[in-house]
Amino acid sequence: MELQWPLILFTTLLAWAAGLFAAQCVWALRGKGARAQMPALITSAVLLVVGGIAVFFHLEHWERIFNGFGHMTSGITQELIAIVVLAVVMVVYFVYLRRGGDEAKVPTWLSIMGIVVAAILVIVMGHSYMMASLPAWNSLLQIASLLGAACGFGPATMALICAVRDEASDLDAKANLIGQAVNVVLVVAYLIAMQATAGSYTAVEFWFDPTSPTMDITPDGSTAPFAGASVAWAITAIVAAVAGLGSALAGRAKGDWKVWGAVGAACVLVSALALRAVFYMTGVSIYPFF
Repeated sequence: MELQWPLILFTTLLAWAAGLFAAQCVWALRGKGARAQMPALITSAVLLVVGGIAVFFHLEHWERIFNGFGHMTSGITQELIAIVVLAVVMVVYFVYLRRGGDEAKVPTWLSIMGIVVAAILVIVMGHSYMMASLPAWNSLLQIASLLGAACGFGPATMALICAVRDEASDLDAKANLIGQAVNVVLVVAYLIAMQATAGSYTAVEFWFDPTSPTMDITPDGSTAPFAGASVAWAITAIVAAVAGLGSALAGRAKGDWKVWGAVGAACVLVSALALRAVFYMTGVSIYPFF
């Protein structure tokens, strides 16, 4: 399957938006980064909007996207609902930040709700891609990989914003180490899971398509991530994720999150984009086999 860059950007930017919002809620729960709260909220809102716009470029007739919103079982409808709910929570969060003034305090219940809703958005978004006809996609680790990206994006970006606003704290290092480590583990785990789906294509006894008699049974041989051009993308995803973990270690050692927070977020971005590229390269359907 060819790379669908609008959808790659959509999933990546929404994971970033959700991860950053969840991170600032964690900082709020710990009473850290008061001056960074509003810039972080604005940044996550912008990422949410840009990601939402990106999905429209996937369609030749973007106006037809509204035809899918009438079906509650449609993945795009569920994604829209989750995005709207997160946007509403962001608005409520904004109101409390404005009321809190310089202290930028928000209620504990709202911070917890923000973390939960952000996680739900990522889960719903990942779930919309799960389908039995695409073994490499039909995995809980696919959803987990998006959550891993959010865990990497959020703390790195929040640490960067806190550093710019002179709000650095011990939470920056702790959250980054955990978030980047989680991302590395889930990136590697999902790549292994995609590789394992190669066995889904080995039990085919006969295939003939009268409309395309010369077509290969699996176009481009893309039945597993570690084949063809996808090798480079898979290696890039792993190397960038590990580099992100390295940036967290460097940030903890040097205490300069203006540099290492930015480096960490950039590493997660590269890793997430590369992993989604592998994701689309393994998008070979097995429905014609039956």
